[in-house]
Amino acid sequence: MTRGIAAARMVWGSGVLIASRYLPVPRKLAVALAARHLAQGAATLRRPDGVVARWGWTADAAHSASMLGLAAVSPRWRAAALANAVVAAVWARAARIHTGERR
Repeated sequence: MTRGIAAARMVWGSGVLIASRYLPVPRKLAVALAARHLAQGAATLRRPDGVVARWGWTADAAHSASMLGLAAVSPRWRAAALANAVVAAVWARAARIHTGERR
């Protein structure tokens, strides 16, 4: 199932990239996030037993936490940051469950 999550992540990253000019965030940030999803998905597909597959969820957890921090200090970006925090938390949970990292 790790490959399924990785493939879904690549679809998500592609969608973010395609929609980047229409999202309510600076385009460069959306493109950078899309690139990270695509790279993480590709690395996991290539080595589903590798370190990225086992610990890649930590990047999503850190991203979620950073977006919660941004939401706390920036009224302008609060809605986008909260939405992004939720999405990142879902990715972290999905990746962690499917790599056997249940705790």
